[in-house]
Amino acid sequence: MKRRVKSIWGGLLLLFLLASASAQAQETVVPPKNLTIGAGLLSASQIDRGYSPLIFSGLQGSVEATYSRVGDGREMIWTLGFSSGALQNRHGRNLETLSLSFLVVTLYQLGESPFRLGWSNDNQFNSRTIDDFLNFTGRSDYFTSFGPAAKYSHEFGLFGQEFSFGALSHLQLLGFYIPSGYVSSLPSGFGYEPGGFFSSTVGSAFLFHPGSAVSLGLRPELQWSWSENSSLAFSYNYEFVALRN
Repeated sequence: MKRRVKSIWGGLLLLFLLASASAQAQETVVPPKNLTIGAGLLSASQIDRGYSPLIFSGLQGSVEATYSRVGDGREMIWTLGFSSGALQNRHGRNLETLSLSFLVVTLYQLGESPFRLGWSNDNQFNSRTIDDFLNFTGRSDYFTSFGPAAKYSHEFGLFGQEFSFGALSHLQLLGFYIPSGYVSSLPSGFGYEPGGFFSSTVGSAFLFHPGSAVSLGLRPELQWSWSENSSLAFSYNYEFVALRN
């Protein structure tokens, strides 16, 4: 299964503000705790060869909550996301999708550098359904994986207001995933292998490693601090997932 997702939150405003940024950078205090709640549209493309070699693409709705905490030279980020919608192939067949994701990132300060380095853990559950199929219509997969992460942060002033620009990137290389298969949707009249559903599911798991799977993401974000305790953020999120087995 291959999945490519782009999320555009206020992209035009982001480009305008970055193009107009001519003020000198000023020192600001990073809040020790921050909660961001947002919604947006996903421009998504998927290939699931268990269904078809054709690409399914379209728009999905998305909501996301991110909590971050900074202290002792370390930043912790927890991001919980949900998206759902209908994708179509070139023949107009619908693919109903639902995705849940939970991203954990730990970053460490590099002296006075604007960069932070660390590691990340990506957890995703994806479900796909084609209503016109009678058997094996409900396909789903889950994976958890670990890999390096990096973040760039820069604060600046513009029009008398305080802004900050950040870009988080993460790449997952090791873990495990449970792919779609007969354990997730059995034809009528068939049973599970000896050992039951749990043993069959565990037995179908694959090692998530370079060459068999990859998950990566890039999240640039512009934040406007319009009051001492509140801010408005615009972000563009790109994700790519390939589960080849």
